[in-house]
Amino acid sequence: MKTLDELYQQMLKRAAEGKPVGVDGDPKLIDCLAHPDDHPLIWRVKPCLCPPDEPHHCQEACDWGAITSGPDGIAIDDSQCVGCQACVDACKLDTLKTRKDIIPVVQELHDYDGPIYAMVAPAVSGQFGPDITMGKLRTAFKRLGFTGMLEVAVFADILTLKEALEFDKNINSEDQFQLTSCCCPMWIAMIKKLYHQLLPNVPGSVSPMIAGGRTVKALHPKAKTVFIGPCLAKKAERKEPDLVGAVDYVLTYQELRDLFSVTNIDLASLPEDNLPHASEAGISYAYAGGVSEAVTETVHQLNPDRQVDIKTRKADGVPACKAMINDILAGNRDGNFFEGMGCMGGCVGGPRAIIKKEEGKANVQAYGKQAAYKTPMENPYVIELLKKLGFPTVEEFLERSHLYDRKFD
Repeated sequence: MKTLDELYQQMLKRAAEGKPVGVDGDPKLIDCLAHPDDHPLIWRVKPCLCPPDEPHHCQEACDWGAITSGPDGIAIDDSQCVGCQACVDACKLDTLKTRKDIIPVVQELHDYDGPIYAMVAPAVSGQFGPDITMGKLRTAFKRLGFTGMLEVAVFADILTLKEALEFDKNINSEDQFQLTSCCCPMWIAMIKKLYHQLLPNVPGSVSPMIAGGRTVKALHPKAKTVFIGPCLAKKAERKEPDLVGAVDYVLTYQELRDLFSVTNIDLASLPEDNLPHASEAGISYAYAGGVSEAVTETVHQLNPDRQVDIKTRKADGVPACKAMINDILAGNRDGNFFEGMGCMGGCVGGPRAIIKKEEGKANVQAYGKQAAYKTPMENPYVIELLKKLGFPTVEEFLERSHLYDRKFD
């Protein structure tokens, strides 16, 4: 019997060639690959063989209560799973696999008669090789059949501006504080599930991924959007009830690498198709501390004479995020703007990154230094985009930025 990985490679190649993806193999595994939306985020691909009288390592690794055990082994509650992948990493018997969404995307590229936009997360710098530029990637996406490629860092710029405006409006005394709401779905899941009392301190902003999808669909209503990043949790975020519809598919860098492989696209030989739009601030969202840096710079530009200056704290990795939140609850804040990232190192340390987080951060920082603008306040493309969306001034953007708002329960 073919393994999931063998079926995946065979079906992906057939999809890339425009052929039907039906192959011989386990019907359940084939259906998972062909119709991933009908299945959970984490797939159990074979029977659970852990001794019933011993702790299940995957269950112990889950911080979210998504895994239960029974007579048939473990079961995963998809409604509670945030996509941290800790259970997959903890499984010693290779029973659990992470979801793959790329086969339906490739079929869309062949069959859909409307525009399809790729939206790449800011951590993409260097993921496909040190010489693979954004311009080469944009060319590659168009050769695959995408209408175009957008850098999600542009929408990080917009949300930097939104969070800085929120901070400047709401934090006016030493006892007030704000938790960043954008970027990391694990950070938001932690607050919603474990620290619900802090939700009033979280401005209701969507993530850059959702902002990108909503923007594309506001400007191109028939478009489909495909987010590509290093994060499995984004696949769960896309399906949250208040966010459904912004992003049609979420892929990982590893899935995209697989597609480049089966289509024999030589990235290094491709011509440049450059369209830089993001500022250094938006690009910096890819690594831990980048959101804090971006919002701090923008707050200072918005209101350099603030009586209460922004003072940031950051944490990366679930244990460190919990420790920082527990400090807040204990009154040991030592800050008024708090950034949390679920992965060590931030998004560059995501479970589906291709290169090591240290190399990823260095690549992102080098790319950020090449940006023409340091913050969204200086970036004319951000201002032009906001005007296209109906916000003639920055102040009006704050007052009625419903496109980028979300309601936390």
